[in-house]
Amino acid sequence: MSGSTFVRAATADEIARWDDLLLTNPDGGHMVQSTAFAEVKRGDGLEPRFLVVEGAQTIHVLVLEGRVWLGRYWYVPLGPTGDDLEGIVAALRAYAAEQPGLLVVKVEPRLERTPELVARLEAAGLEVSRDMQVQTHTVVLDLEQGAEALLASFSQSTRRHIRKAERDGYRVERVDVTPETRARMHAMMQTVAGGKGMDGMRERAYYDRFWQAFADHGTGQLYLGFDDDGDEPQAGVFVTFAGRTAVYKDGGSRPDRRIAGGAPLLLYTAMQDAIARGCTGFDLAGTPPVDRLDDPTHPFHGLGQFKTRFGPVTSFLPSFDLVLHPVRHRLWERVLRRIEWRLKPGPDTLR
Repeated sequence: MSGSTFVRAATADEIARWDDLLLTNPDGGHMVQSTAFAEVKRGDGLEPRFLVVEGAQTIHVLVLEGRVWLGRYWYVPLGPTGDDLEGIVAALRAYAAEQPGLLVVKVEPRLERTPELVARLEAAGLEVSRDMQVQTHTVVLDLEQGAEALLASFSQSTRRHIRKAERDGYRVERVDVTPETRARMHAMMQTVAGGKGMDGMRERAYYDRFWQAFADHGTGQLYLGFDDDGDEPQAGVFVTFAGRTAVYKDGGSRPDRRIAGGAPLLLYTAMQDAIARGCTGFDLAGTPPVDRLDDPTHPFHGLGQFKTRFGPVTSFLPSFDLVLHPVRHRLWERVLRRIEWRLKPGPDTLR
């Protein structure tokens, strides 16, 4: 315990209501804090833990636990976020110190990055680490302004493409996640880069597991777009609705299109659905940082050019390490981490 703020394990009842409780978090909750995400990451060998920070604000915290040669680590994706950052860090440190063999806790409060805020967290005892999430630099749209004002905020070319696609009869369908629709979506995601897919794409089984988990929890929707009367989609997007922030998780399209503007129309349809669900933000999930938006060598260059037509880039706080055993942590980071990953291939949070 630290002052009036402390951390405890969530009760069974709280875990059963986890996605609803996320909505009460100071940041309204996000996809990577949800029960569906916890299930997906269990498939990567990470064990979910559900914690609650009690203080001036109550924060429901998903922790992903992994194991390395020198001990265990915890990763808190996009959290914990609250006003009393120093109290949260101190309480988390006190709770983590009681966990046997725990080496480090990686945290990333979902707050806009400023030099002052970074310095404040460093003064609280955190060490800046490498960014873990593609949403560190991203476009987040304000859904509270309503659908019409949202549309008006897009670039002129994007508005024109959306309206033209609607006039030309582009068809958007909300479809169930099934083996057939998963296969169609995955095929469209692989049409870029000469059929290799986007840089950093995971294996097919990961997307199958991700889309199915969120669909099963009612917090994800697959949208397919058609530019003719046939049943072969021209584009698709998968959007999550866990927490108050909807997320454009995945997208793909065929290069041969009859009607332009399908991709922005798909996203605008999902944004309207997010508004109807009570979401307050729409995260386009990953761009280059502002100073590299025009750098063609950045792996997200093309995505950044597309996504910034909807809104400006926001840079959030980087990941931080709350180090519990400094000597062992330095040894693992500087010497053993790369050796371990070479000998033990596969997905893992702290690569």
